[in-house]
Amino acid sequence: MAPESVDVIIVGCGPVGAMAANLLGQKGIRTLVVEREPAPHGQSRAISVDDEAQRIFQAAGLVGDLDPGFFPCRRLQYLDDELRSLAEVDFGRVDKPFGHSVGAFFQQPRMEAVLRKGLERFAHVEVWSGHEVESFVQDDEGVTARVKARAGEQALTVRAKYLLACDGAHSAIRRRLGLKLEGTTALEHSLAITVSTASPDPEFTAYLCGPTRRGFITRTSRDEIRFDIILPPDQDLEAARQPDFVRALIAHYLDPATVKVRSANVYSYHSRLSERWRVGRAFLLGDAAHLMPPFLGQGLCAGLRDAANLTWKLALVLGDAADASLLDTYEQERREHVSEVIRSSDAMGRVMMTGGRVLARVRNALIQLLYRMPVSGDFIRQYKVKPVMPLVQGFFARARREKKDSAQGTYFPQPRVELPDGNTALLDDVLGDGFVVLTRPGASLEAQREARSLATEIGAHWLTVSPAERTGSGRQEAVVDVEGRLGAWFTQYAADLVVLRPDRYVYGTAGGKDLGALRGSLQGRVRPLSRRGHGTVRRAG
Repeated sequence: MAPESVDVIIVGCGPVGAMAANLLGQKGIRTLVVEREPAPHGQSRAISVDDEAQRIFQAAGLVGDLDPGFFPCRRLQYLDDELRSLAEVDFGRVDKPFGHSVGAFFQQPRMEAVLRKGLERFAHVEVWSGHEVESFVQDDEGVTARVKARAGEQALTVRAKYLLACDGAHSAIRRRLGLKLEGTTALEHSLAITVSTASPDPEFTAYLCGPTRRGFITRTSRDEIRFDIILPPDQDLEAARQPDFVRALIAHYLDPATVKVRSANVYSYHSRLSERWRVGRAFLLGDAAHLMPPFLGQGLCAGLRDAANLTWKLALVLGDAADASLLDTYEQERREHVSEVIRSSDAMGRVMMTGGRVLARVRNALIQLLYRMPVSGDFIRQYKVKPVMPLVQGFFARARREKKDSAQGTYFPQPRVELPDGNTALLDDVLGDGFVVLTRPGASLEAQREARSLATEIGAHWLTVSPAERTGSGRQEAVVDVEGRLGAWFTQYAADLVVLRPDRYVYGTAGGKDLGALRGSLQGRVRPLSRRGHGTVRRAG
C-alpha cells in the first residue's frame, strides 16, 4: 500500500498538540494528529491560562468558543492557616496589556473538547484516536512513521515532512529519540483534589501560606473547585488518596457534604528540560520538552507558546517563504524563555510554600509588611509576580537582544482599536495571522510609503496607527489608537515603524535612519508565501 502523505504528524492530542493542529490548520498545512487514547481522558490536570495563552486561543479563532469555559480570576488572596488574608490582588484593577485577563482558570476536559471541535473546521487536518506511532525513521526529505491502531493489528505507513512530539511528560517519541530529561524533582508531593459543586459559591482563589497547610485553591468553573495541597514529607501517599483524608482536608475550606469529589491524585513537582528539543525533523513541545512547578501556573502556558512559536515557522518553510534554517530558532527562543520561567516558578515556590512554623510566620509577616508599602504593595496588587520575559535570541533583526531597553524580542501589546467603520476590535483581529508592519501615530507619508514597500517585499500586512483624536476619521489601512497604548509604545522605543512576527513578538523597529538596516536584516530570510497546502488525509481504518 502506498504511504499516506501529509506535511506534519502531531503525536498527542492534549491541549498542546490540539492547539498546534489548530494553528497549522489555519495555515493550510496538511496535518495528521495521532492520539494514543480512544477518547479524551476526562481529567483536569492543568487549570490556568494567562493573558498570553488566551491571546494564542484568540489567534486560533477559538476564544469565543472558550468564553464559557474560561473562568476569570476576580480576586487572589494569600491566606494563613486561620484563613486570614495577608494580601490580595483585585484582578479587576490589574492592567491588561495583551487584551485579556492576566489570570483565568478552566476545566481541562471542556477546553480539550473545544480544541478538538476546532479541528473540524479543516478538511486537511485529521485526528486518528486510538492509534500510536509504533516506529519512525528520518531522512533528508522527511519522516516515515508506522502508525498502528491499538485495538487491532492494522497499521499504516505515513510520510510527513515533520513530526511534532506533543505526547506529554512520558513522551514515547522523546524516548525513541534517545533524549533525557535534565533537572530535578522535588522531594515533596502534592495532592490534587477536584470537586464538583452545585452552586457557583464560594468563589475564591488563594495561595495557602500556613505552616500547616500550603498550596493553592481556586474555582476553575462555576461547577468545579480545585485544591492543590502540599503533603507533609512523612505522609503516606496511598492514605492521602482515601476519601476520609480528602474530606478532612477540604473541610477546612468548605462543607464536604456540599460537593462531590471527582478525583484525588498525588503528583511530584519537576523542574526539567529535555537535553534537546529537536532531532532532525522531529520536535518536542509542551511537557515532552519541559516540566515545571505549578506555582506560577505556567506549565500549559509554556506549551501553548511552543505551539505558537513553531507552527508559523513550519508554515513559512513549507510554503517556500523561508529557509529551513528558520526552524533552528524554535529551541533557541523557547528553551531560554522556559528556563527562566522554571527559575521564577521555583523561586515562587520557595517563598510561598515554605514550611515550618518559624519560617512561615516570618514569611507571612513580611508579606503583610510589603503589601502595606507603596512600591512593593503595587507589585503585589498588580500581580507583577508573573515575570515579563522577552525572547533573547533567535529570529530577530539582530541575532541576540543585547540591550535591556530594546523592543526586539518583546511581546507586542494588544489594545482595542477603532476600525474605519467606527467599530472597535482587539488589535490581533485586525492584523491577521502573518507578519505585520505598523507605523506610529503621526508617521510621515515617507515613513508610511517605506513601511508599505517593506510589507510588500516580505508578504506582510501594513497598517498605520492614527492617534486617538482621529477617532471617527474612517481612514482605510489605519486603526485608531483609542486607548493611547500604541502611541505610548512607539514613543517608549523611539520607533517610526515596527515589524511584528506572526506570534506577535517584535522582530525589530526602525526610526527614519534605521530602516535600511531593518530591511536588510529581512532580505532573503522572509518572502511572500508561494503556496499553501490544502490537502486531505485519508481516515485510518
